[in-house]
Amino acid sequence: MEPNPTKFYHLHQFDTRDFTNNFFSPQADSLFLEQAVKYPLRTLYTEFASGYIKGESLIDVSIGPLIFPLFPVFEHFREITVLKFNDDCIKELDKWRTSDPGACDWSHAVEFMAELEGNSAVWTHKEEQLKRRIKHLLKCDVSAENLVDERTVPKADCLLTAWILETISQDETSYCNNFKKMSALLKLGGHLVLIGDIQGSFFIVRGHKYHILPIGEEFLRKTLEDEGYSIVFYSAVGRNAEKQTTNYEKIVCIIARKVRER
Repeated sequence: MEPNPTKFYHLHQFDTRDFTNNFFSPQADSLFLEQAVKYPLRTLYTEFASGYIKGESLIDVSIGPLIFPLFPVFEHFREITVLKFNDDCIKELDKWRTSDPGACDWSHAVEFMAELEGNSAVWTHKEEQLKRRIKHLLKCDVSAENLVDERTVPKADCLLTAWILETISQDETSYCNNFKKMSALLKLGGHLVLIGDIQGSFFIVRGHKYHILPIGEEFLRKTLEDEGYSIVFYSAVGRNAEKQTTNYEKIVCIIARKVRER
C-alpha cells in the first residue's frame, strides 16, 4: 500500500538525512546516482568552465540540505547565500559548513569533481573554500509576498535552484507564482541555473509520500519566457533507473539569462 496522504516538503516534517541518503548518496543505486548527482555536476562544470557566467553573488534555493550543485559553480562568485524552507535543512547544512563529524558526507561528489578537473589534490581544499564563501544561511517563506527581505539579501548575479519549484508548488499557477518570487532574487542580466524533474509525481522519505508537481518541458520553457528569461542552455536526460521511492520521466538542467523584468 502506498503511503498516504501526500505531504509537501516545505510544510510537513521531513527527514533530511533519509532524503539525502536515499537519493543523493552512494547508498542510492549507481544508475540513479549517475542521473541525480553526476549528470548535474558534469553538465554545470562544462557550462561554467566557459566563463560566461560569473559575478559577485549567488543565491541557492534548493531542496533539502543539498550542497553538491554548488561544487561546479561556486568559484565564479565571491559570496553565496543559501535559502531553505525548513529549520532541519538549515541545521543539517550548518553541520556540514562547520565540519561537524555528524554532517552529511559529500565526498563522493567531491571525488567526482576531482575526476572532472583531473586534480584530486585541489579538491581536498575546494570544499572548505565553498564553506567560507557561504556568507548567509537563511530560512525563507514561500507563503510570504517576498521569499526574503531584499534589504537582508540583495539581488544576486546568479540564482541556482534544484528540485524545489516542483516540490513546493501545488499546481501550475502556484509554480508560476513561486517562480516569480524566486526570480525577484536575481538581477536583470543575471543567470538562472535550474535543475529539476520533468513529469515527476512523488518521492518517498521515511515511508512518507511527498508531492512533486508533474510539469512538461513545454510548460517549463513557456514559464521561463513569460518571466523574462532567454534560455542559453537546455539539457535533459531520460530516466533509466528503476527506483520505487520516486517517479519522474526526465531530469533537466537549464541555464537562462534574465533579459527583462516583468
